[in-house]
Amino acid sequence: MIANHSELFDIGFQDFQGFNSMLPRQVFAFFVMAASAAAVHGQEHEESHGSHAGHSKYAIAGFIGSTHVHGEDEFTLGIEGGMNLNETWSIGAVVERAERERDSTLVLVGVGWHPIGPEFRIQLGVGRKDPAGKEENVFRAGLAYEVELRNRWFVKPYLASDFIDNEDTEIVYGFYFGRGF
Repeated sequence: MIANHSELFDIGFQDFQGFNSMLPRQVFAFFVMAASAAAVHGQEHEESHGSHAGHSKYAIAGFIGSTHVHGEDEFTLGIEGGMNLNETWSIGAVVERAERERDSTLVLVGVGWHPIGPEFRIQLGVGRKDPAGKEENVFRAGLAYEVELRNRWFVKPYLASDFIDNEDTEIVYGFYFGRGF
C-alpha cells in the first residue's frame, strides 16, 4: 500500500532522476498559463471573429523560456517553423539553445496532433542535441495552446519533456510568440 501521495510519482518513473521534484511545479505552471490564455482567447475570438475562424497554414515563432535540468532552470531561446496540414495535424521544426555551463543546442522535427481543435496541440518530435560537442538523440513530448492575438500574431504557452540518450529527462517550458501566414 502507498504510504503517501509522493510515492505515486515514484511508480514507473524511477529511471528519471529529479523527475518527482520538478514535475508538479512545471505542470501546474503550464496549466495556469494555458487556462489564462484560453480565457483571453475565448473572449477576443468571439469579439473579433464571431463563432468560426480559420488558422494560418504556416507559422514562425520565437521561444523564450527555461529548461529544467539537474535541479536548475536554465534560460532557453529558440525558433520554430511549422505547417498546419489540416485541422487535426501539423508538422514543424525547432532549434533551441539552453544557456548553461556547457551550452546546448537542440534541433528537432516533429508532428502535432490537435485532438480538440487547432489551438490545443500534443506534439512529438525527434532530434539531436550537442552539449559540450557530443551529440545525443532526443525524443520530445510536448503540450501547447495557441492563442491568436491580432493580424495572425499569436502567443503559445508550451511545456515539453525531452528524453535524452544517457542523460536525465529535461523539462522545457515557456512561451512562443509568432505570426502565421
